[in-house]
Amino acid sequence: MLVGALPRSFGQSASVTGPRILLTWKSNTYVPEGFSGKIMPTSNSPITASVELIDGGKIIDLSRKNIYWYQDNNFLAGGIGMQRVTFRAPDLAGGTMDLRAEVPNYSKGNQLKTVQIPISKPEAVIEAPFPYGNFSSSPIKLVGQPYFFNADSVSQFNFAWSINGQKPSGAENPQTLNIKFSPTMPQGSTLSVSLSIQNTTNQYESGVENINLIYAP
Repeated sequence: MLVGALPRSFGQSASVTGPRILLTWKSNTYVPEGFSGKIMPTSNSPITASVELIDGGKIIDLSRKNIYWYQDNNFLAGGIGMQRVTFRAPDLAGGTMDLRAEVPNYSKGNQLKTVQIPISKPEAVIEAPFPYGNFSSSPIKLVGQPYFFNADSVSQFNFAWSINGQKPSGAENPQTLNIKFSPTMPQGSTLSVSLSIQNTTNQYESGVENINLIYAP
């Protein structure tokens, strides 16, 4: 009985599904290779959005329909078949913006969809693969990673490290910090590591992270 009832239930829910807009967006700010999360925009970064209209489980042809786009209730762009739009994020890192797409005069009424897009601040991240910040052997290797900067390549960043307030000696790869310590270091000693990442093509884009590492042999 249960197996036989499933198709009917699905058919009933599908038949009453009304039109809905599917609105998606993407940004192309810099993230490390292999990052699988959502790439967030930052101030003034390009955002590309696209829209589809679904009705009765089918994608509706919008090539002859007017589509209007709004950013925070301000008209952004519009026209026949304009299913895609590219624009700049507002200058409000750490805030949010509303993006709305409208398909007026659809046969079943005006259709619209609004999504809220967070505008991220650029982030500096120290990759330190030590559980609870504890390390036990020398040397230790840390890697700095920039996220959500208006940049195309890691070569556009300046990495500045410090250990317990002191600048370490030069390294071949400034993105990587190798720390060597004396075998006589007392157990429980703390290393305070700071990383600042600056976008060399934009003086207003930077990120800082600080971590504490504890010697626990």
